[in-house]
Amino acid sequence: MEPTPRNTHARKRGLRASDADRERVATLLRAHYSAGRLSEDELSERGEVVYRARTLSELEALTADLPSPREHGRGRRRGALETSVRIHLTIYIVVNLLLIGIWAASGGGYFWPIWPILGWGIGVGCHAAPLLATRGTEARHRRPAPALDSRRGTRSAPEPASSVDEVALSVASERPSLRTAAAPDGTVTILFSDIEGSTALNERLGDMRWLDLLREHNRVVRDHVQSCGGFEVKSQGDGFMVAFPSARRAIDCARAIQDAIARDLGDHPDGPIRVRIGLHTGEAIREESDFYGKNVVVAARIADEANGGEILASSVVKQLTESAGDVGFEDAREVELAGLSGTHAVYKVV
Repeated sequence: MEPTPRNTHARKRGLRASDADRERVATLLRAHYSAGRLSEDELSERGEVVYRARTLSELEALTADLPSPREHGRGRRRGALETSVRIHLTIYIVVNLLLIGIWAASGGGYFWPIWPILGWGIGVGCHAAPLLATRGTEARHRRPAPALDSRRGTRSAPEPASSVDEVALSVASERPSLRTAAAPDGTVTILFSDIEGSTALNERLGDMRWLDLLREHNRVVRDHVQSCGGFEVKSQGDGFMVAFPSARRAIDCARAIQDAIARDLGDHPDGPIRVRIGLHTGEAIREESDFYGKNVVVAARIADEANGGEILASSVVKQLTESAGDVGFEDAREVELAGLSGTHAVYKVV
C-alpha cells in the first residue's frame, strides 16, 4: 500500500534534525531579524531553541509564524484599479484597431477613426490617472534608496553593505517625522553608528554570544542617546540613526558613546568592540523631501567612511560647533560619498 502524502509529510517532520538543518533555520531567523520581523529577545529565544531542537517539526515550529522565502519574494499582487485599467486599455486598443481596419477596407479617405481614438483615449487616461499618480509617489519614495549603493550615477546591487546602510534604506522609505527632534530653525543633526566588522564578529562568535554582545552595545548607545536628549529614529541590528536638535549635543553623545564602548567593551573577551560614528546637519522641516533624499545619505556615508573608534563630522557640523573652542577637529579629508557627486570634506572629532 502506497503511503499517503500526509503520512509521508508527518514522518518527514518526525525525522531527527541535522546540524545543517539547524544552521539553515538559524540563518533564516537572522534574515527575519535583519528585516525587522523579530526583536533581539525573540531572536535570542528562538536561537536557543534552534540548537536544542531534535526533530524537523521542532525547527519548523520556530518559523511557522513568519513568511516563507517564497512568500517574501513573491511578486506584487495587482490591485482592482490596475486590473480594470489593463482591461480598459486592452479593449480600447482592440476596438480602435478594428475601426482602423474598417476605415482601410472602405477605401481610406478622411481618417474618421481619429475621433473615437482621441475621445476614448482621454477616458482611458482619466481612468489610469490615479494609478499613475500612485506609481509616481512610490517611485519618489524609493528614489533615495539606490543612492546608498551607487557611485557617480552607476547602480550597483540593491543590498546594503553595512548596518548603517540598512537603517538608512529603511528610514528613506518610511520617512518618519523629525519635527520633535528639530531645532527652532528647523535643522536636525543626524548621528549614524554601527559596529566595525559586525558581520565577521557575528560569524566568529555564533548567534548566542553575538546577541549578548549586541545587547550590551545597544544598551550603551541608548543610555547615552537618552542622557544627551537625542531621538532614536531607527535601529536595526547594530546600526543606529539618532536625531538631535543641535550639533553640539550630537557630538557630546558621540563622544560619550565612544568613551563608554572603549571602557565597557574595549577589553571584552568576545571583542574588542569598535564603533563607527558619522554626523551631519541638515534642514529637516522646510526641505523634508530633500532631507531624506540627501542629508540622511550624507550622514550614513560619512559613518561608512569612519574607522572603528572614530567620529567623523561633515563640514556643516564643524562650522556649527568649532567656535565654542572645546570641540576639536583634525585629519581633514576630501572623500567621495557613494550616490553623491563631487567630493565632500569630513573631519575627525577629537
